[in-house]
Amino acid sequence: MGTASRIPAAANSLLLAAPAGGAAGVIGETGTGCGVGPAWLATGAGAGVRLVSVERDPRRAGVAAGVFADRPDVEVVVGDRRRIAEQGPYDLLVLDGGRAGKSGADDVFADPARLLVPGGRIVVDDFTPAGSWPPRHAGDVDRVRLHWLERPMLDTVELPLAGDLATLVGTRRRERQAARPGE
Repeated sequence: MGTASRIPAAANSLLLAAPAGGAAGVIGETGTGCGVGPAWLATGAGAGVRLVSVERDPRRAGVAAGVFADRPDVEVVVGDRRRIAEQGPYDLLVLDGGRAGKSGADDVFADPARLLVPGGRIVVDDFTPAGSWPPRHAGDVDRVRLHWLERPMLDTVELPLAGDLATLVGTRRRERQAARPGE
């Protein structure tokens, strides 16, 4: 019934919980599974931070909701990945749930301006490390990966975690303030 992570537990908990500590308002996550990822995020979140996680499978969402029954700051939503946009923008957003959970270049769901506050971070996992440019997946240009790497409003890097696993981590750029006269 659960989903297995390919990232060793210690690395996964660090990857998810460490950035959660800097979130000031709302953390979002897709691909809840039975609640392991959201548990790490909730552990790393500061006081007053709300966590919203979306899971498309009602049984897994029910299990995860039970895990957080005593945590009013954690909400598990049943639905597909697009439901995450309903409660954004986020200080931290973790997109999981396989390739379909990460969006394509023409998907309005994946608009960082809608999903992230200025300075907000995004973690997009379960890629294979890019061995060339442009990156490829199944013989074609990897449009999903490029969607996140080439967004002008995001500063995104690919972090190889294992020989067959990489994660994208990005930060939404803050809007620059207009210069004052004489500066």
